[in-house]
Amino acid sequence: MSETSPQGALHDPDTLRAWRRARRQVLWSLILLTVATFVLLVVAVEIGGDASPLMYLYCLLAVPPVLCIAALSRRQDQLKGMKRVLAAYPWQDVTPAPVRMAKAGGSGHGDEYKRLHIPNPDEPEKNVTVIARRSTPGPKWRRTLSKASEQGFQFAGDPRFGGVITLRGRPDYLIAVLPRHEFLNVQGRPKGVSEAAWHRARSAWISGEPITEELVREFDRKGGHNA
Repeated sequence: MSETSPQGALHDPDTLRAWRRARRQVLWSLILLTVATFVLLVVAVEIGGDASPLMYLYCLLAVPPVLCIAALSRRQDQLKGMKRVLAAYPWQDVTPAPVRMAKAGGSGHGDEYKRLHIPNPDEPEKNVTVIARRSTPGPKWRRTLSKASEQGFQFAGDPRFGGVITLRGRPDYLIAVLPRHEFLNVQGRPKGVSEAAWHRARSAWISGEPITEELVREFDRKGGHNA
């Protein structure tokens, strides 16, 4: 993976394979979990006409698959956004830095996330704090971020708007990150963001602007990236 290539990271065959593999895993997992949930609920209805304890047991067994489906659906949405980012931005190397574990405050969901520090593209001597929020069940998310804090990682995107990280070397597990303080529903280029950086963020659909039909047509005219 080149750190200086003007092409987006998606032009790297290993990155493209990693993204496609992640998408396939999510799709197959969603299919299998949906079938399992459906079967459990059908069985619960068939045997539980009298609201038997067995019916409640099958309903409880359906809860974990439903929670996994919700998490994987969020991962599926992330992968769509990752494709645009990886098509617009090349990988850049980020040196190791401590990773801080926290809980999302104020959301009411208690989502787990980790904070990373990535240089500001327009002011490389300054760092931007980004958040890697968990979107998949299992330990791989935590393991990948722990390795990133020890070994460094690759980043594609603009930390002021959003991006994707993976471990150095061959991409394996792709993680979406967002700035700790997001630009939401912005009107025009934010202060401190160069014209080139703003144009690239808009082409990757991470600028914080509301995605309207007019904006989509503008991206299409200028050769922007579509999901």
